[in-house]
Amino acid sequence: MRAWSTPFLRPMAPFLAGGAVTFYLINAAQEAALKSEPFKSDPRNPKFTGKKEEHH
Repeated sequence: MRAWSTPFLRPMAPFLAGGAVTFYLINAAQEAALKSEPFKSDPRNPKFTGKKEEHH
């Protein structure tokens, strides 16, 4: 396989860094929303600690 004839990683570095920062910020906002008061006791919340109903 031939090497890239043009630079690839260096021009894309700001976009990769921006994507990582965006991912981190969205994840932090989602975690904060899951811990907020209105959604703490919502059964759709994956971190809900209430007792689940068992279906037979």
